[in-house]
Amino acid sequence: DLIEAAGLQVVLDLHGTVGGESGATPCGRQFPEWHFSMWDVDASLAALRIIAERYAGRRCVCGVGVCNEPCMSVPFRLLAAYYEAAVDTVRGAGMRAGEVTVLLPVFTEWRAPELFAYWEASYPNFEDCAFDLHLYQCFGTYWSTFSFAGHLRAASARAALLQSLPASCISEWSVCLPGGVTRGVREEARLEMYRHFGAQQLQAYTAASHGWFFWTWKDSAGVDWNMRDCLRRGVFEVPRAADHGAAEKGRMKL
Repeated sequence: DLIEAAGLQVVLDLHGTVGGESGATPCGRQFPEWHFSMWDVDASLAALRIIAERYAGRRCVCGVGVCNEPCMSVPFRLLAAYYEAAVDTVRGAGMRAGEVTVLLPVFTEWRAPELFAYWEASYPNFEDCAFDLHLYQCFGTYWSTFSFAGHLRAASARAALLQSLPASCISEWSVCLPGGVTRGVREEARLEMYRHFGAQQLQAYTAASHGWFFWTWKDSAGVDWNMRDCLRRGVFEVPRAADHGAAEKGRMKL
């Protein structure tokens, strides 16, 4: 009620499915022995149905994410089947297309081509859905090989990825860079690096039809994960609604 009174919008997210969608901490626990067969799809859909039924009809709810970061080891056919069943579940629970966008995670971004091909073949089943991406450049050995200039080019190049998708939302991004890029750099110079990195990302993300979310609003890990501190220290500014790719279809205008 308070959110609606304030004129804000909410995207609900099933951040950890039943049984886990990976063995990594972002889905709720770290379990190195996790296998995709442990993901209880039926129980996950049941949980999704409860949430969708509870909040169907609330005007502040403009989107719902059906999972968080499914492991790359999950066979594509199983992931696609879950997404299709999740859309049916959300719609059947009363969250209608044109009122609530269903977010389908593309994780990692390297899976975008196969998910897009499936989307094209099954488009009638995905009305008012959007691909959900988490775009970071700080995790894994791949990004540690980039120079700062390389990170700027990679951030800018993501515009092409977003333009290739029919609908997209970046539900997580930050200005964090691998330690090797910022190690030994004085604070003000590091903030200036974040400013350039953030500016390149924000420019690319104008191609996201359903906007973006910085991860996160407040975090003790440092300014690179803390949007409140980024704003206070001039790392970036929140663009006006007219400046970014707000969705023209439906009510999800982030």
